[in-house]
Order: sequence, then C-alpha cells, then structure tokens
Amino acid sequence: RKYIKTWSMEPINLGVIAALTPRDIDIHFQDERFQEITYKNSDLVGISVETYTARRAYDIADKFRAKGIPVILGGIHTTLISDEAKEHADSVVIGDAEPVWEKIIEDVKNGRLKETYRSSMDAKTLSHVEPDRTIFGRRKYLPLGIVESGRGCKFGCDFCAVSGAYNGIYRSKNIEDIVGAVKNTDKRNIYFADDNFVADFKRTKELCKALTPLGINWSSHGSINMADDSELLKRLNESGCMNMLIGFESLKTGNLKSMGKSWTIANRDYSEAIRKLRENGITIYATFVFGYDDDVKDDFKRTLDFAIEQKFLFTAFNHLVPYPGTPLYQRLKSEDRLLEDKWWLSSGYTFGDVAFKPRNMTP
Repeated sequence: RKYIKTWSMEPINLGVIAALTPRDIDIHFQDERFQEITYKNSDLVGISVETYTARRAYDIADKFRAKGIPVILGGIHTTLISDEAKEHADSVVIGDAEPVWEKIIEDVKNGRLKETYRSSMDAKTLSHVEPDRTIFGRRKYLPLGIVESGRGCKFGCDFCAVSGAYNGIYRSKNIEDIVGAVKNTDKRNIYFADDNFVADFKRTKELCKALTPLGINWSSHGSINMADDSELLKRLNESGCMNMLIGFESLKTGNLKSMGKSWTIANRDYSEAIRKLRENGITIYATFVFGYDDDVKDDFKRTLDFAIEQKFLFTAFNHLVPYPGTPLYQRLKSEDRLLEDKWWLSSGYTFGDVAFKPRNMTP
C-alpha cells in the first residue's frame, strides 16, 4: 500500500493497448494506484507485469480466473520468465504487444485464445501507436506528457531487465510521429520514456532538431557517453532538454567491469563529462547501485561525497536487484547467493529488501 499514488505517471503502455483495440470492444481500465480492483465480468483481462508487481499481479489474475474469466499477462517480467507467468494466466505475450494484440482480440472473439503470443524484434524501427488517453479519465497523474521515441538499449549491463528482455536491441520510431506525439500531449513538460534516449547519436541529433521549434522542456534517460559528442549536447540543449537520468552505478572500475559497463569510464573523466553536460544546460539525475563484489562499507560515503561534490539535481542510491532472466541473476544463483530463488514471490518481501548475499557485507 505504500506504493499507492506514488510514481503516478500515465501508463501509456496500456493506452497503446487501448488504441489497438477495435472500437466494438468495451474497455474497462483499472489502475490500483487510484482505486481498488473490481472483479467484474469480462471476456478477457489483460495485466502488464513488472518484477516488483508480479506477486500482486498474479493474485489479481488468480481471482479473475477463479471466476472463469480468461487472463492474459504481458510486460517485461512476463517476457523474461514466461513459464512462471503461465502458471497464473490463460495466455502470455512475450515481447512487444503491438504486433500481436489485434490477433489476440480476434482469437478471443472466436474462442481460440492461444497459450503464447510472441512478437519478433528483428526490425530496426518501431511503429508508433498514439495512446488512447481517454481511458485514464480524471485520474490525477503527474502533469507530464509521456512519449516514447525508442525502445531498448544497445548496451548489455548484466543487471538490466530491459537488456535481458530486448537482447541488447535498440529500435527507434519515425521522427515525424514523435513530433506529432509531443504535440498531441498538449503539455510543455515532456518525459521521454525511452530506455536510452541517446542510443543512436545521429538519430538523436535529427530528433532534437525536429523538437527545437516546439518550445518544450523535456527529460529522459541517457548514457554518459553523450558527453563525448559536443554537437549532440548542443542539439539536446536547443531542443529543451532539462534533465537526463544517467546510470553511473559505481565509482569502482572492478564493479563496472563486472556489470559489463566498463565503457562508461574508458578514456573518460566523470567530472569533465558532467561539466560538459552542465555547460549545455542539462542537469543530471544520477543513479548508483551498491552490492557488487568490489563494494565495501567505505564506498557508501565515497559515493555520497562524489554526488554532493558534483551537485547533481537528483541522486538515487539503490541496492543491487537480481532481476530474473538477467546474467546477474544466473550468476548469483549459480554461486548460491540468492536468499530465495523466487524472492519476488516471497510473502515477506517488499521492494527495498536485499534479495542476495553480498560479498563483503551483510544484506
């Protein structure tokens, strides 16, 4: 219940599902951050699942199924470990929903819902679907225009569920569609819900050039290597980029190498990179993670001091999370360092508990 009404951004993934649903289908949208779930009769219930909502999602799914109502599950968690999700669903979507949703509706109408729907991620581009925001009603979501310009990330960090789900593949949307989507939000403050907005420098510059005339302010996620391209930083600034979330993760080379992120400090000085971003009007939401094998107690203070010294706008200090389906999870499991194999389903677990045994400290 602590999570209720927090991080209440519009769930545009479900807005996209609604937009893809034929007009002759009645849609009843529920968001448990705003109201209790009602288990009303339906022909199909769809739930998007993340690891930290999996236990609750399965509970909801089981209640619907007990009433004889078919349930389909999708999302990152379902994609990573579909066999688990199938235990609580009549059907699952592995990968993106956009290519298969209309087929799913057709199959439901004809009484032949399949157990699995899998979408291919071979294409280099991603089709844009304008979310149907009418389903959100009058719920008081954060006053941000949520837009997705691309999906996935080309980097292979071993802890990252996105990397695990998309196999290091990045796909971008048509720039004209993104400009149209920004205009359709009717908001000046935009949040690009990309996994890595600057995954393709050339494409990002073109997109920024197209965004500049709109006079918006925006934020997103990026990687520190953007500081290597002065033209890119200039374009980001001109287009209204106010803030970038950057995963620094650790100040220790050994940790970065272990997580597959040693490229972040290769021939690069963090302080210099941060200075370049600041000079281009871009503030930083810096994230760090603790629990890798090189971490010791002194690293907490060292990292805090670094964050204060660099004057980050926001900083998040996170514990390492072994998401299922990631190389990190497999490694910790093979080393017998998970407190429970399916820690996310443990009745006593809450998101904030450490789910593994660190090398140099207690959980």
